[in-house]
Amino acid sequence: MDSNVGLNRHDGEDKHFTWLGIFGHPDDETSASGGTMVKWSRRGGEVYVITATGGEQGTLGTGGMIVERDNLAEVREMELRKNLELYGVNPPFMLRYKDQDLDKEDPEILSLKILDIIHIVEPDLIITFGPSGISSHPDHIAIHKASVLAFKAYAYGIPEPEAPILIYPAIPSDLADEYGLKLSDDEKRPDIVVDIEETIDIKIQGLKNYRSQEDAQEFAARLSETPDPTEIFAVGPASTQDWESSEVISYLRSL
Repeated sequence: MDSNVGLNRHDGEDKHFTWLGIFGHPDDETSASGGTMVKWSRRGGEVYVITATGGEQGTLGTGGMIVERDNLAEVREMELRKNLELYGVNPPFMLRYKDQDLDKEDPEILSLKILDIIHIVEPDLIITFGPSGISSHPDHIAIHKASVLAFKAYAYGIPEPEAPILIYPAIPSDLADEYGLKLSDDEKRPDIVVDIEETIDIKIQGLKNYRSQEDAQEFAARLSETPDPTEIFAVGPASTQDWESSEVISYLRSL
């Protein structure tokens, strides 16, 4: 591993921050924040992703591709690795849980595994699912609970100006209602809106690269028809109350 992992780098006056995404399945990272991750990386920031499961219970191929159930986790990991390379970010940390088994793990144990990686990466910004997991998937909810525990443990004792910020993918109330999503209030707030017009094509390509997954293909098609594409994030309540003045939030908004 690069000896500079977890260290903010400087190029002149441009401070480079470290991003860590913590998600349940391969493709979650792209659906939730692919366009922003690419912009972050292009600006010189480090990007890391933790993927908790192999997505073994997903669909078995699209567009003529047929995958055996026993091979799906391997296929999805290959798709994930290909996409992270496409985005210019680091290879994933794989936790190797089984799809739809994540909520069977003790949240404290899962959080300690996440915390170990947080200590390696030393992120300035952590993104994970909010309380509903967007889709109410039990793996998404489990990774939310464990990530919040890990975030609190890591941030404890760090002075507020240096403490990382925790964010969630957010969907405005009208869209949540349109798609029948039962989101918490914390997942509806548009605290940060990132214009991804310059990276929407690579996000769509990333979704298409998840050839094993029908929902990724459907989302790619929907995004292809979306004018003025953005990714929206809400700041999690575990973050410092003074998050508005955080350097990393200003950086995120500047992308």
